Amino acid sequence: MGKKGTDQSHTTDLLFTLGLFCVFAATAFILVMIGIQVYRSTAGQMQDTFSTRTAVSYVAEKLRQHDTAGGVSMGEIEGSPALVLRDEVNGAAYLTYIYSDGETLYELTIREGTAVTAAMGEDIMAVQDFTIAGSGDGFYEFSASDSEGRTVRYLAHLRSGG
Repeated sequence: MGKKGTDQSHTTDLLFTLGLFCVFAATAFILVMIGIQVYRSTAGQMQDTFSTRTAVSYVAEKLRQHDTAGGVSMGEIEGSPALVLRDEVNGAAYLTYIYSDGETLYELTIREGTAVTAAMGEDIMAVQDFTIAGSGDGFYEFSASDSEGRTVRYLAHLRSGG
């Protein structure tokens, strides 16, 4: 009788240990799966924020580079507002248009006086709801949204006054 009780005790110990291990393994698996979801969500959100902020910063830097008298103005390409940056190279005037179709930011550099269409632009990056607006007096506002609907706005004032 003593031997049978010991065998039953060892079986109970083994089942308890195995059950505890299974609970530990299941808990570890669930935590890893939660961690993967959190990482994916965070990485996606960071990518959205990076793209949105990069687009706004890119346009702001272009604006600063052309902060000279007559260097920056607002224009249109096929009915869409565009930031127009003017450069002089070897006596010839070139215009750089920065504009968006709502999903992509485009840039087009072309000699002044050349006919312009939206299809001529080079895509810079994907961006949602990108807007460019000039309010006169040298003020320009850019904004873009990420896929979560968060909007980044940038208000700039030209030292040259536009």
